[in-house]
Amino acid sequence: MLSPLMNASYSVFSYAARRYAGININPPLPPAISIELSSVCNLSCPECVTGAGLLARENRFMDYDMAVSIASQLRGITISAWLYFQGEPMMHPRFFEIAALFREMNPVISTNGHFLDLESCHRLASSGIKRIIISYDGVTPAVYNLYRRGGDHVRVTEGIRTLASVIRTQHSSMKIELQFLLHRGNEHEKAAVAAFAGSIGARFRVKSMQVLDSERAGQWMAAEKGRSRYIKSGEEWKVTGIPTRGCMRMWTTPVITTDGDVLPCCFDKNGAHAMGNLNSSSIREIWNGKNYRFFRGNVIRNRVLTDICRECIQGRRVTFRS
Repeated sequence: MLSPLMNASYSVFSYAARRYAGININPPLPPAISIELSSVCNLSCPECVTGAGLLARENRFMDYDMAVSIASQLRGITISAWLYFQGEPMMHPRFFEIAALFREMNPVISTNGHFLDLESCHRLASSGIKRIIISYDGVTPAVYNLYRRGGDHVRVTEGIRTLASVIRTQHSSMKIELQFLLHRGNEHEKAAVAAFAGSIGARFRVKSMQVLDSERAGQWMAAEKGRSRYIKSGEEWKVTGIPTRGCMRMWTTPVITTDGDVLPCCFDKNGAHAMGNLNSSSIREIWNGKNYRFFRGNVIRNRVLTDICRECIQGRRVTFRS
């Protein structure tokens, strides 16, 4: 068996061989993976398929036994596990038990920050989770709630402070990253959020905004055009850039939904391109199966052939330090 680092290197090699030399080599098991613990959320963010009530899949939590199976198949192979996709992962009733399964895989979570009470903060700090990304889109409730609808700004702010304090007290290696989703209504508070992050020892990242329908891009796009995923062309808004051939994520980073579907990437939010399901097949069987091989071939030939790839801005930055 390849070590995690060798596995990651061989994954990149198999992609490069196909992309640049036309040599078809089955990639090893994925060096990174995104696992959807929950497709349920407590917020109603308007440009999120879950928050907007547009998720075509069932809103549910992943079965614990499935999480055990995934971890056992990837242990000693996968170097990075992202324990989130759609929904709020910390709503899972067995969240900490599942996080422990992936402790050796440098787990990362992304949360809206509403579940950071004192007990949870202590458990997080000792959980082995390497990084926690917390959505924090404003320093005032009015601005924060422009997008985080149904959210409690005071609760999130206090939770962030509590977690930072507990991490210091426990000498935990966990890193906090405050993620600022940049839009027209909050860009004037970006510097203040960055200052707040600095005051508690957290990293600060700006994320460019994606909308469910490009016709609404004009309602949200900030003045910083260099950090926009969309550009205005006449009366229409279009995704910036032109899809290129290939995408390394098809060779390195699948997504597993709460019901066990294995998806090619995070742009397939409704699971329209499921490569297989873990209730009937192993990760290895799906990863090297005919559906995945066919999909990778299309992505190499021309990404425009695949609907989810047309909206993807692969090759462009979506997060920024300030």
